[in-house]
Amino acid sequence: ELKAIDELVDGVAEHGGALVLRGEPGIGKSALLAEASRYATSEGLSVLAAAGAQSEARLPFAGLHQLLRPVLESTDELPMPQRDALRSAFGMEVKPADAFLIALGALELLSEQAARSPVLVVVEDAHWVDDPTSDVVSFIARRIESEPIVLLIATREDGQPSEAGLEDVQLEGLAEPEAGGLLDSTAPDLAPEVRRRLLDEAQGNPLALVELPKALAYQQLHGKELLP
Repeated sequence: ELKAIDELVDGVAEHGGALVLRGEPGIGKSALLAEASRYATSEGLSVLAAAGAQSEARLPFAGLHQLLRPVLESTDELPMPQRDALRSAFGMEVKPADAFLIALGALELLSEQAARSPVLVVVEDAHWVDDPTSDVVSFIARRIESEPIVLLIATREDGQPSEAGLEDVQLEGLAEPEAGGLLDSTAPDLAPEVRRRLLDEAQGNPLALVELPKALAYQQLHGKELLP
């Protein structure tokens, strides 16, 4: 997974690209995005990020506002129709906002930023991003191949399929040797039967391997009381 992301970042000067990371909660999507952002920054890319929130899922363009907020001052450089549409979407002007012009304005804003330095766009928890923002992200994803822009989207495995036809990467659980290593680093000195039970329950999910031992009492961890 890291190799696929690094290849997109390394090739951004020649062409843009997009990738969708899918997986269950706790499987490592956020960790991958954090590492991608760190690597992109070290390679001189600007990083723009938004994270879906259940509380904002019904607020039109909430996710897009979060994503573009660091570069909103550059809207003055956009053609007037696009500038007015974006500002209307964000409540900065009271005018009718055409959906196509909003999406086009967002793309142009990213392109202007990418002309200064390549850009990594990160959308986390896309399953909670409002629908209008999702439409704009899909619009952008289909048009960045000739731009120095990389787009990474993380969503749950049951999230909606990408209408943009993007490449999907399905994140799987850790193999048992790696899962065992993570569990041992988190909860050393487990009773053998407890260690076996936790590995079976976690099914390679990194968050479960870290959090399950914290939920057990000392006596349970050491096999002196029955597990739940």
